[in-house]
Amino acid sequence: MKLNGTSAPSKLKYLKYYLLGVADSEGCFCISLKKEPTTRFGFALDPMFHVTQNDAGTDVLELFKQALTCGRVMEKSGQPGTKLFMVDNRRQLVEKVIPFFDKYEPVLKAKDFALFRKIVLGLEEGKHSTLKGFEELARLSFEMNGNGKQRRYSLDQVLETIRARAGSSETIRRTPK
Repeated sequence: MKLNGTSAPSKLKYLKYYLLGVADSEGCFCISLKKEPTTRFGFALDPMFHVTQNDAGTDVLELFKQALTCGRVMEKSGQPGTKLFMVDNRRQLVEKVIPFFDKYEPVLKAKDFALFRKIVLGLEEGKHSTLKGFEELARLSFEMNGNGKQRRYSLDQVLETIRARAGSSETIRRTPK
């Protein structure tokens, strides 16, 4: 399954639609909220696009890597026999992944992509550097992928932490020396 070969999809003019279909069924636009004690608000917003396949589908993942000219294919941690195509570099998400899905729009994952796009571009604009902006991006992330049902921390826990951290940094800045 090479881009310059004749195998599936056999007609290269349909390749990007083929990849869209695979991404729509086996892909994920996700924003992880990772607890990071060294960050301003105690959490980091970590965007990633990935597609999973069993070992037999590794060629499909390589097609993603070739077509998007970014990302990597690797074994999925804790799941032997499962491979993952992943793009977690924000620059590559902005320059390669988002434009691809702007042009070849997801159907099943349209809402998740729209939210993902808004969050990633918000990160690029620096919205996460203010309390209001970070809260907005965190709230949007909880609207994705089943409304955050599989998250380790609830939205309330995240908001409580970032507000407490913002309050303590305000106190530190206002304390006279």
